[in-house]
Amino acid sequence: MSHTLSFAVDNASPGVGLPAEPPITGGASVSEQPWRASRLLWVDDSRMLLSLYKAVFESLGFEVSATSSPGEALERLSDHSADVAILDYDMPEMDGGMLASLMKDRYPTLPVILYSGNNSIPTSARHWVDAVCAKASPREELLATIDRVSHPNWQDTSQQSRRSLALSSSH
Repeated sequence: MSHTLSFAVDNASPGVGLPAEPPITGGASVSEQPWRASRLLWVDDSRMLLSLYKAVFESLGFEVSATSSPGEALERLSDHSADVAILDYDMPEMDGGMLASLMKDRYPTLPVILYSGNNSIPTSARHWVDAVCAKASPREELLATIDRVSHPNWQDTSQQSRRSLALSSSH
């Protein structure tokens, strides 16, 4: 008996975080959205999930470089071929926090997102990433996060305002 596991872009897949393509805002579908980031480096130890993510996000217009090896991910970054890195947290070779720290050490401006099913990611790992998204969250949340961190001025404006206020009040 042959078992096949298939995921369709137009069907909801509970627990995978990649539901169907409902409108995001103003009636525009996900596939009509202009993305700031176009090249994603996706690292997950599950080859099945990598294939799914690659297919779905390429259908949305992204260029996806997918690997299950953190070492290979670091090699792929050497040619600056990614706008955003998306990392699983729980991986056997090294966890996503360690991989994020190595990426940020070499490429400090590269936006890194932890995309994990683990609900207890340590603060030390969160320190190295720009955002954390749950795999069970709707696809739109991940898309919005990719868009937010890939924008050149994505940092929280309230933090910038506090810094500006602190600087101006010290003169």
